[in-house]
Amino acid sequence: MIGSLRGQVLRLDLSSVLIETSSGLGYEVFITFPTHLHLKSKARKKDVLLYIFHSITDRNQKLFGFINPRDRELFQLMKSLNGIGELTALKILSFYNADSLFTIATDENKAALEKIPKVKGKTSEKVLFELKQNLKKLESFLQKDTSESKDENNSDSSTVTLEKDISPRLENNAKDLAILGLIQLGFDEKNSRKEVERLWNSGTKEASEIIRLVLQNL
Repeated sequence: MIGSLRGQVLRLDLSSVLIETSSGLGYEVFITFPTHLHLKSKARKKDVLLYIFHSITDRNQKLFGFINPRDRELFQLMKSLNGIGELTALKILSFYNADSLFTIATDENKAALEKIPKVKGKTSEKVLFELKQNLKKLESFLQKDTSESKDENNSDSSTVTLEKDISPRLENNAKDLAILGLIQLGFDEKNSRKEVERLWNSGTKEASEIIRLVLQNL
């Protein structure tokens, strides 16, 4: 079982990263959007560390990467809930952290869950029901010491410094990347293009920052 990976980022996409270790092997790892922002803030030639959940089934193997053990543990908790698989859990954690999920459950805030694209109707009801049924697990999780995660990484995406000045020739690429990123998160293409144009015209010129602001303003 793979528990962690340290190496250089060869390719960074919105929902995955390719990491090459010192042995020369490259590993494809699925990530949340906050993890994407964290990795994007790192120097390109600097080694990064991801804590891995190694999923093994009869059909395939997948690696899910997190910037601290606490985030990995939350992912394991979420995917263990009835009817919530790995990819759904990963999408939910792109939008909400443990504190937010606990508040959503205690307030029975179905509307907050429905801000996540494609988590609507019966799906949002199922997620909310499972969160409410597992409030003790969430509460126990929140009470755990988080010093380990603070030692190794800072997972607060609001503190990530992102470059905001890009060459005019990259304008279309940056816009297309932001639109594609929103679509991958589940937004429809029409609204994605509208939001990207609005934020671009307001002065935000970096794809990851555009996506972050869209999520923040839900």
